[in-house]
Amino acid sequence: MATYSEALKNFLDSKGVWHRFVEFSEPVKTVEQAARKVPVDRIAKSIVMVDSDGHPLLAILRAQDRVSYRKIKKLLVVRDVRLAVAEEVLRFSGFPVGGVAPFNSIRPVLLDPGVLSTDTVFVGGGDVDKLLEVRTMDIVEVMSPRVVDILDERRSEIK
Repeated sequence: MATYSEALKNFLDSKGVWHRFVEFSEPVKTVEQAARKVPVDRIAKSIVMVDSDGHPLLAILRAQDRVSYRKIKKLLVVRDVRLAVAEEVLRFSGFPVGGVAPFNSIRPVLLDPGVLSTDTVFVGGGDVDKLLEVRTMDIVEVMSPRVVDILDERRSEIK
């Protein structure tokens, strides 16, 4: 059986997307752990969320930023949004928590413009012990996200 990363690699190869995996000796669960091998300002996270109607959505933003639930509710015209629980993350995205890549079947995809400030970013690599470096424009071309401000300016994980 293929690993999540192998399935992701096969998908990227089929789309002609340049990519490079960065392997870790243990699961990468925090930005701080990822920042030991890659520049923190080039890490993007893919957050699986669920709206009040039970539909998934994907929010992609820089690792040091926080998502604004208020902005997403207003953009999607829904009563509420919440983080997906682990089972939902796997079911909706096809990846486990900690390995979610922006390349999955969830729609809509909301991409914060801050992610586009670098040519390449490091994102979830499918398996929890891998990150994936990809071109930011490949995320845009393959996923056709809505590029929109989704940041909570009042909060940041890393200064």
